Amino acid sequence: MTNVARHARATRVDVLLERLGDRVVLVVEDDGAGFETGTVLAGDHFGLLGMRERAESLGGNLTVESTPGSGTTIVVEVPHAGPHPDR
Repeated sequence: MTNVARHARATRVDVLLERLGDRVVLVVEDDGAGFETGTVLAGDHFGLLGMRERAESLGGNLTVESTPGSGTTIVVEVPHAGPHPDR
C-alpha cells in the first residue's frame, strides 16, 4: 500500500486476502501508472525487493504484473502454518 500511495497515482486499490488450502494468498491490485516489470525488478527498487525477500523468507513467493498506464497486480503466496489447520 505504501508503494501505491507513493508511486502509482492510483484512483482505486483492491486488496484480497484468503486462505487456499495450506497457503495464504494476498492480492493487491491498483489502476495506477504501472511500470515495466523487467526494469524495476532488476534495478534498485528496494520496496519490491524487500517484499520479495520477506515472501521468500516465509517459504513463499511474490509475483508482480504491471503494464505502463494499466496498473499493477502484486500476488504474495505463503504457506499457512496456523495451529488449527481445519479453520
